[in-house]
Amino acid sequence: MGFQFTPNALLLLLLLFIVWSCFLYGLSYLLAKTSPQLVKWSRFWQGWLVVALIPLLPFSFYRVNAIIAEELKSTFGEAPQNVLIHSSSIVNQIDDKPEMQVFLWLVLLMIVGGSCLSVLRFFLGFLKVYRLLNNADRVVDFNHFTRRQQLAISAYKIQVFITEQPISPLVFGLCRQKMLLPTSVFSMEDQQRNLLIEHELMHIRRQDTKAVILFRLCSCLFWFNPFIRYFESRFIQSMELNCDIAVLADFPEGKLSYARALISSLKLSKTTIESDFMTCFSAPHFNKQAFEERIKQAMSPQLNNRYGVNYWLVLITISLFITSFALAAKPFFMMQVMSNNIIDGVQPVKVARVSSNYNDINDFRGSKPLNAIDFAASKGTEVVASFSGKILIADDATLHRNYGKVVLIEHEEQVQSLYAHLDSFSVEVGQYVSAGQKIGSVGSTGRTTGPHLHFEMLKQGKHTDPNHYLDFNND
Repeated sequence: MGFQFTPNALLLLLLLFIVWSCFLYGLSYLLAKTSPQLVKWSRFWQGWLVVALIPLLPFSFYRVNAIIAEELKSTFGEAPQNVLIHSSSIVNQIDDKPEMQVFLWLVLLMIVGGSCLSVLRFFLGFLKVYRLLNNADRVVDFNHFTRRQQLAISAYKIQVFITEQPISPLVFGLCRQKMLLPTSVFSMEDQQRNLLIEHELMHIRRQDTKAVILFRLCSCLFWFNPFIRYFESRFIQSMELNCDIAVLADFPEGKLSYARALISSLKLSKTTIESDFMTCFSAPHFNKQAFEERIKQAMSPQLNNRYGVNYWLVLITISLFITSFALAAKPFFMMQVMSNNIIDGVQPVKVARVSSNYNDINDFRGSKPLNAIDFAASKGTEVVASFSGKILIADDATLHRNYGKVVLIEHEEQVQSLYAHLDSFSVEVGQYVSAGQKIGSVGSTGRTTGPHLHFEMLKQGKHTDPNHYLDFNND
């Protein structure tokens, strides 16, 4: 069995992703007003990125109540009154016109193509960094480093390089950490140079190098979501501020030298390299306001306190709350976006003969009235969804074996439709389908006298006449 892929569900998921990120952006703005110190914490933005990705997870708190009625476990044709105990929802209706589908495919291809190009640029940037390191000289003599720095370099197995290029000191690495220092650093005063190196080592202690790379990868992969890029920029800004605080907390007597080191490094850094993958002490492309804030913080007589347990508790509480909200609201958003309600349902088999109608009596069913409409058609004829909705069942095992291969779809207003005796189905459980979208093909699986589609409709768990819902004149 092969599943039919349509762009509708994926585009809705990406739309939800952007809307959710926008919501987080607004929430972070409010938090900046009420708790400015919290949003100046780099861990906050790391948590914010994780929360922003929640809509892309393949699950949610919403679950279909898949309790099968006892009648369905008995013989097929005994007029069962319930297929499933109903699980209420609102239907996602998407116009399934061919021109709309072409447009959606083009949009999807543009998004995927852009992501591929961005990820390619990401890896090319990686190669540039490694090329820069390969052209640098490996440091083997650490006499210019303090004992504390030598111990950190040894403990974290850091490879140190020196380059003639006028760049900012930086560290880089996902697994093996690397530090690159320009030769100009060694012309600085000893205290300035030591504080600068301590700053880069602090990034490694805080695992900032890995976070920078992961942020950059997400920004490339989700290039179409401007809020992810915003979260990345705020993370970089707060990461440098937090690192400054940590260094100056260890060396409170070096505030003036630290501020001078920032200015000196900025003056000596004349080459702008692609530093999105690295943590740089300073660089010409840095945000001017953020750089001034770092200098002001370094010169401040009282440093902001380090982030302790209270901040972690606040971050975890907020993250868990909004994550729960996102997982609970996800399916309802997807089913409401791009709503386009229709009054009459699409005939499930476009070219077919009604061999048995609702309430018809036949000896094959033990002289019991039919609770469905049977559409006779050749094997393999396309079967489409009569209404938009969510797939509850797509197998030949959940219901009675006499149904054969069956698809059950949940619709709005507590309505469900069932398509039985299918030869194959092209949907999967949990998928959202549009009215007129292919869900399978006519067959003769289960208990039949020939190939046909057995079509049932239920409202509030009770069988209802499909003739009241279908538009038989719909082309």
